[in-house]
Amino acid sequence: MKRRYAGGVLIAAALMAGAAWAHGGATGIVKERMDAMSAIGKNVKSIGEMLKGKSAYDPATIETASGAIADHGGAALTKLFPEGSLQAPTEASPAIWSDWTKFSEMAGLLQASALDLKTLAGQGADKKAVAGAFGKVAATCKSCHEAFRIKK
Repeated sequence: MKRRYAGGVLIAAALMAGAAWAHGGATGIVKERMDAMSAIGKNVKSIGEMLKGKSAYDPATIETASGAIADHGGAALTKLFPEGSLQAPTEASPAIWSDWTKFSEMAGLLQASALDLKTLAGQGADKKAVAGAFGKVAATCKSCHEAFRIKK
């Protein structure tokens, strides 16, 4: 359990650390999606820090943060990837468009898992249950990045 959300925190930290550098020169839809990914990363990091005890555990904050993640998932995410939008400094892999079905499914899974986390936090679920749901969000981010993000 700890390993799942610890991985999410590491992913978020890496996203945020590289975001300022990576966004240099980005314009248009590439910048929009980089900004969206940064917002997701910021919220993942916030939740992960709570679950690791680095900040006070607050289900209301987790509910808000997971809602923000969900808002960036599903169709909101896929619309940021029109075919051929590979302008530098994108980290999007051409595999997105060659396996659009899988990419779309993962975007939907991100949204669904974040909504599940939001619901649990909103219902005042215990930290263990919230951590389990958060692990699914983090695992979705990791899987999608492994399949569809160019490592720089």
